[in-house]
Amino acid sequence: MATKQVVLITGASTGFGRLFTETLARKGYTVFATMRDPGGKNAKNAAEIEALAKKESLAIHILDLDVTKDDSVDKAIKAAIDKAGRLDVVINNAGFPVVGLAETITVDEAQKQFDTNFFGCVRVNRAALPYMRKQKSGLLLHISSGAGRLVFPTFGFYCASKFA
Repeated sequence: MATKQVVLITGASTGFGRLFTETLARKGYTVFATMRDPGGKNAKNAAEIEALAKKESLAIHILDLDVTKDDSVDKAIKAAIDKAGRLDVVINNAGFPVVGLAETITVDEAQKQFDTNFFGCVRVNRAALPYMRKQKSGLLLHISSGAGRLVFPTFGFYCASKFA
């Protein structure tokens, strides 16, 4: 019997991350759905995902992971490895847009955008790759956007972060 592939997804509370979580779990993968603050800000989303997992007997595990914090990323990756024994796929999905005229976006807002959309992927990759290298296999998937290829009015910083 083949071992279930283990997938870790960032930004799994809503949107594409949530869709990936549900779809892959229904296809037989063991999924670690990560999100910021599943006991607080994302408690409702985490509870919905856990209820679905229970109802459909899906292998979904919720982990707290904030891609802007090294220790949070390291802790979540380690927790997934400790529980599943391996990590086959990482889907870097966490991200958000900052929208507005360039002169209205503060440097702090632009830095937060890049810290999540670009440096978040860097942190997750740095934490996951040593495990994947040790097991001699693994796949990193990065969810970007058409906005990574074209710039739309008021989306300049978002497009720049997705292009990065």
